[in-house]
Amino acid sequence: MEPSVVERLSTIVDKSGRELRSDDTWISVHDPAFDTPRQGWKLHVSARPGTLGETLDRVLPLLFSATCDFKVARSCEMLRELNSGDLDAGAVGKAITVYPPQDAVTELGHALAEALTGLAAPRVVSDRRVRPDAPVYYRYAPFAPQYKVDDNGDFELVVVGPDGETEPGTAGVEFTCPPWATDPFRPAAVDAPATAAPVQSQTAGRRIGGRYRVTTGVMRGPRGNVYRAEDKNGRAVVVKEARAYVGEHPEGYDLRMYLRNELRILTALAGVEGVPRALDHFRHGEDEFLAMTDAGTTDLNRHVAENGALGGRELADLAARLLAVLDAVHERGVVVRDLSPKNVVLSEGGDGRCTIIDFGTSRYEDLQMPGWSRGYSVPDQRTGRDSLPADDHFSLGATLYFAATGLNPVIIDSDADRAVERSLQCLARMSPGDGVVALVPRLMSLDPDVRTAAAAEIRAGRHATAAPHAPVATPKLTGDLLSAVLDHTRDECARFAEKLMNEPPDRRSSPPVTNVYAGSAGVGMELLQHPESRTIGEDLARWTAGNLPPAKLPPSLYFGLTGTNVFLTAARLEIAEPARTKGDERGDQAHGIAGIGAGHLILGDEATAAECARRLLAGDVAEPDEAVTIEQPGSGVAVDTAFAHGEAGIADFLLCFHEATGDQAAGTAAREAFTVLAKRTAALIDELNGPQARPMGASWCQGMSGIVSALLHAARAYDDAHHLDLAERGARACLAIAPRAWVSSQCCGLAGMGEALIDVALVTGDDAYWRGAEEIAELMLVRSGGETGRPVFPGNDLDTQAFTWGTGTAGILSFLRRLDRRSGPRLWTVS
Repeated sequence: MEPSVVERLSTIVDKSGRELRSDDTWISVHDPAFDTPRQGWKLHVSARPGTLGETLDRVLPLLFSATCDFKVARSCEMLRELNSGDLDAGAVGKAITVYPPQDAVTELGHALAEALTGLAAPRVVSDRRVRPDAPVYYRYAPFAPQYKVDDNGDFELVVVGPDGETEPGTAGVEFTCPPWATDPFRPAAVDAPATAAPVQSQTAGRRIGGRYRVTTGVMRGPRGNVYRAEDKNGRAVVVKEARAYVGEHPEGYDLRMYLRNELRILTALAGVEGVPRALDHFRHGEDEFLAMTDAGTTDLNRHVAENGALGGRELADLAARLLAVLDAVHERGVVVRDLSPKNVVLSEGGDGRCTIIDFGTSRYEDLQMPGWSRGYSVPDQRTGRDSLPADDHFSLGATLYFAATGLNPVIIDSDADRAVERSLQCLARMSPGDGVVALVPRLMSLDPDVRTAAAAEIRAGRHATAAPHAPVATPKLTGDLLSAVLDHTRDECARFAEKLMNEPPDRRSSPPVTNVYAGSAGVGMELLQHPESRTIGEDLARWTAGNLPPAKLPPSLYFGLTGTNVFLTAARLEIAEPARTKGDERGDQAHGIAGIGAGHLILGDEATAAECARRLLAGDVAEPDEAVTIEQPGSGVAVDTAFAHGEAGIADFLLCFHEATGDQAAGTAAREAFTVLAKRTAALIDELNGPQARPMGASWCQGMSGIVSALLHAARAYDDAHHLDLAERGARACLAIAPRAWVSSQCCGLAGMGEALIDVALVTGDDAYWRGAEEIAELMLVRSGGETGRPVFPGNDLDTQAFTWGTGTAGILSFLRRLDRRSGPRLWTVS
């Protein structure tokens, strides 16, 4: 048996005086004689799992004879994971990373390339190759982490120029070179460095393999790109690329095998309506390409996002057309195995036609490639058993579930069978269950015979008028269940806090996030509200104060220092660093002056709050980002009216400042702002109750649930029945659309809506709003994983749990706590 990576390195390190360190992914070798620079040209050696040992045998003598630092994937198994792209898309091919002295980059790069000539390995797409016949690459990048922080409090890895300017330091999908750096292997390129031009401008017009001219719509990645292009006759085509040696399986095949399988399947399906036609298969270098007819740009995901969920005749037509394609496919002996909304392309002519795409994992003639789509593939497909046509009927049911609800199936639960049950509970909470929807539970049955019978109902034309399905039992919130869920969720957040505090600094991929929205301040502030976890919250506050990153943080309430300082003060700690505005802030609550002012009112700093009010009254604020002001007419979404990003949050702060200080100018401006807000809110409520409404229209960040709380503030301050009526109507509209909300969080989802209902319940004393908040909690439970009393709440990405306040479990805990206690204000508000 050949020696492992650790054994190879340890044998040499013991004789060389080098220092060896390791983590879960890498084994790093440091030369104490080398003063490692913070950034510069680094070298990457690519390798396949099966050739990692030979690669090390060839390059280790060179690396140990040179003055440099380097790291190696800790095992062949880890390299296989890196090359899959599943852990980090930018890591594909990077078996060895070398940090050389900058005056030795060229010499060492050529020496490594000479030693590895002829070895095949995955391409490192972020880098340039030293020479075409060896797997050695280079890129200008950070050697030691250095960051800048954006307005969202996110850390961006950067390289820093001679005048302090910064360029992105993270590996991208193609090579870039900062303008101040001279390419050590192509000095002539310094006059035209490959700086960050838009991807499209670098791709449009290029020819693939000399055969197809790229037009638009390129999807890029380390595994391979997908191009929209045209052939020599001007016909629109799609060209898929599979990069050599990426996703390599222990049995020896890689992603190119999936492309070959897709060609095999499309050849077998030639002439089937609703399936692309294979046009060409060719190699360019070691990569392979498959050209096929272009079905269009609107998949079912996009159609539902732009037009809302399907119903009635439209849904019935989709069900019949998809099943007709599946029947034709099955008649040819093919099982699709990956039917999902992203793989259903709808005709742009409005004629209802649809095309199923992506057959890389499909089964034909006793051969199928591994793969499954969580939530859309029948659960036991992941076992690799031989697939049957009835498996596609499950995927049909899940796809129709999405089309009818706008929701993806529940995928947070590790028990796939229970995830199916929860998905059907979601459906039961929002649908009358007749027509096509009545067949979805049967199509998603774990019994293939039941699925086959349900498909026969569609085939026979009985799906449009199917009788309602038997009701699916869903959780009902009792006092005992709420207490159990609350205790479990609090304990989960506490465990997360302890894990965060115990993580060794050298294991962190970036500086700790300490803000409200996505960091320790949000989690810790909620823990302080519970006697059982207050001590952990105080510990987390001390940890936060000691781990504020050196990068200059924004001053904002939710994404920066103001919110963190509110947390530290609540934990009875001194503020480590005051929040200082720069003069270029927006006006809103989430990122801007209104939030900074509100936070300083909480802190008792009226002077800073007064400066924020002055700037708002003078219009001394920056315009919101274009991305934040996008509207969806008719959907109920109005970002510039909402609490987080718009008028409601600004009006609320001005009223808070007036109430705290008696400032008349702020009071007048607040009353005028609420008058305008009331008019806009009435229109938004009508939209939110309309057929084009979107769940985001009820959110805290972009919609009604934040507006409701601001209107309640105005109703109390002005003793105004109209503002109270609008708040109640808005809360009821949020509750009506809540079953269609796809996330559970404070910012974008159910927790924010639930908090609005609690706010109305506290003001009105109307038990109906408490019952509405309980319905929100029930919806959260059917979207969760785990046991009903011990739920695993998904973050905004739906497939993993997050503990953040804005998009994860800590914010959900805030809602559950207020629901359980039936008291208390929203966190991060002046009240």
